[in-house]
Amino acid sequence: MPDDRTLTESDVKAIVDELERRATQRFQINIGRGVLGLAWKACLYLAIWLAAYGAAGGFKKFFN
Repeated sequence: MPDDRTLTESDVKAIVDELERRATQRFQINIGRGVLGLAWKACLYLAIWLAAYGAAGGFKKFFN
């Protein structure tokens, strides 16, 4: 059996379209992970700041 395979224009277009779809999907997933990671860090920093503020007596001036 000879190995003289050739791709048609529609084959090449289908391959390129699938690669583009996969690359776009991975990019969107990575962006989503980055945004969620940033939001998680912001929540942690806020919780730590709030705890430190309360431990330093910062709430006493509001509730006296």
